[in-house]
Amino acid sequence: YTQKDLEQLSTYIEEHTGYYISLSTLKRVWKGGYKTQPQLATLNALVQVLGYKNWQDFKLQHKKPITTEDKNPPKSKMPFYVAVVMVVVLVVVLALSGTSTVKIDGPVTFTANKTVAKGVPNTFIFNYDLSHVQADSFFIQQSWNAFRRERIDKKKSVYTSIYYESGYHRAKLIANDDVIAIQAVHIISDGWEPHVYYTEADDRYIDFKGESFIADSMLHLPMDLLKKRGVDTSRHFMSRISHSDNYGVSSNDFTFHTMLRSDRALDSNCPWMNVILVTTEHIFSVGMVGKGCETGASYKLGEIFKSGKDNDLSKLGIDLYDWNELEIRVKDKKATIFLNGEETYSELFKEDLGNIMGLGYIFEGTGSIKTVQLKNAQGEIAFEDDFSAKQ
Repeated sequence: YTQKDLEQLSTYIEEHTGYYISLSTLKRVWKGGYKTQPQLATLNALVQVLGYKNWQDFKLQHKKPITTEDKNPPKSKMPFYVAVVMVVVLVVVLALSGTSTVKIDGPVTFTANKTVAKGVPNTFIFNYDLSHVQADSFFIQQSWNAFRRERIDKKKSVYTSIYYESGYHRAKLIANDDVIAIQAVHIISDGWEPHVYYTEADDRYIDFKGESFIADSMLHLPMDLLKKRGVDTSRHFMSRISHSDNYGVSSNDFTFHTMLRSDRALDSNCPWMNVILVTTEHIFSVGMVGKGCETGASYKLGEIFKSGKDNDLSKLGIDLYDWNELEIRVKDKKATIFLNGEETYSELFKEDLGNIMGLGYIFEGTGSIKTVQLKNAQGEIAFEDDFSAKQ
């Protein structure tokens, strides 16, 4: 299989499991380039896309009974995870062969140009050439969110699409269900951008453009402002607060520090909040939850993702309604999460996820942010905000 096949496989796995496996990782798995077993999260994603619960479930269902001939098998140079390579073969067949009949016999063009220098709404003009592609249907998807997928005409070459949120997005050109091209779409934010939405399927988010949401040295969406913007606070809703720029900071070496809390905008049994650092390749994230709700906690550091459903992430269960200090330190691809001054979890990742391009906060209901600071490998401040100025 070619590099393009493996790129499509990576996209397929991410869309079906939510876990990103980079091209270099797939190459190492494919070629047996690991000296030890791959990360458990990688193994889990490879088998989950085939319908298994996790890697342990896959091994149990494919356990071979020991026979007399097997008691003293000859030593093999191939590591035990050879089964993973077989799984990858199956996934490739599913992802690339499947039921679709996509045929590409020449170059595929996919470019994007924005109409506004920064801020939203922002219309992107996509130019594409599908003359060498045979398929039943074609789409452009704005980002990871499948709800932002729009059908396009193969015979045409231009399609325009409006983005309502700033950030670093990866637009996808899709034939049937196969991603055949990816184009980076970077919308630099005009300061901080809060949005409220009820579900990811919402066509448009409720924004706060022109409103004052920074006061008393914090960023905050008070109840009277929510009502002014027409937010139905009787419904379950979420708020997303983002800032996007080219900070010039590598995700291999950085320090990110922030102070935040959840607000009591909703009557929730298990409140949660999530901090996200968007990179050119994927994201870093820390998902914190209320005490007793630790099954909903999670983190992603490099290519390593861990969920509270099958890991002990009890240290991410905290009093969300109090101010909490979160710090992510990364040095030579070793990432450590500090919460309220205490080290919680640490991972040594391998993949290069590129530069940090965006900062994001997602709250169930609403939340408040008091400080934000991002430093590069030399300890220099690349971005900082203490919200001392009113907006």
